[in-house]
Amino acid sequence: MWEAVQLPRETDAPEETERLIQQFAEEKMREYDGAVFFCISRADKERRLTFRQAAASLGCSAHDGRATATAWRAQTLAERAGRNVLFVDPAMQSYLEEYLDICPAGSRHVLIYCHRKGNGPSPRMSAFMDFWEEHSVDIWDLGEQ
Repeated sequence: MWEAVQLPRETDAPEETERLIQQFAEEKMREYDGAVFFCISRADKERRLTFRQAAASLGCSAHDGRATATAWRAQTLAERAGRNVLFVDPAMQSYLEEYLDICPAGSRHVLIYCHRKGNGPSPRMSAFMDFWEEHSVDIWDLGEQ
């Protein structure tokens, strides 16, 4: 499933937008029982903070996926106690494929995707989104919000 996200109301205040997106991320993190993946530009520090705050409000920590992939084998991460919340990018696809293949059957994973700061549609990003769909990970697309 790939769904475009519409915030409940329009606002011109960036801090209000971030608050609404944080609430949305918290809601989705409660809804899904598997891993949570955030696909945003490394340059989008404000949105990274918003997602870190959403994770923290639910007792989780959002980690840089590249650093995690370097520190942990996919199997070790999949078997670890607790919820995995990762910032991901296309360079991690083979690691993520191994991770998802090891995760317990029936787990519902979610990807929240943001186009801002150069992270928008491209052939590379299209292939990455196809990867998530092929692995039955639900995608919630924030677009340019």
